[in-house]
Amino acid sequence: MADEITKEEFAWIYEVFKKVEVFTGLNYAERETLIEEMYKLSYKPEDNIFKEGDAPNACFLIYKGNAKVIKNKRLVIKKEVTTIGPGSFFGEMAFLTYAPRVARVTAETDLVCFVLLKSTFQRLLEKNSAFKSWLETLSAKRMVKLDSI
Repeated sequence: MADEITKEEFAWIYEVFKKVEVFTGLNYAERETLIEEMYKLSYKPEDNIFKEGDAPNACFLIYKGNAKVIKNKRLVIKKEVTTIGPGSFFGEMAFLTYAPRVARVTAETDLVCFVLLKSTFQRLLEKNSAFKSWLETLSAKRMVKLDSI
């Protein structure tokens, strides 16, 4: 069930966005617009936030709890890539490549995330070509890192 974001959570998200590599090129108004469009979701341990191969429809910012990123190496072999926690932003790579998700993200603990829909993200990319170029570069670097695992 989706919940609205409180003023305190808005302030927390804004401070995180100032430090998240993806959003360093945005001004105050652009960050504010994105945050106003976000909503909050909760997950239980072992819930999938998304699975490898899923179509990209949202990206996520962890507020409370931890999640694990798992990548299939072969049909039956899975490799935990990393554990991510509060302040971690993930899922935006697929917005740029239009490709299915390249890893699965699963709640490791009770987890609260703020969700940013692809449509909101796309509107910002259409308005800000410098931001789009920056994200394409960042996405390429992350893909190289994931492919090497």
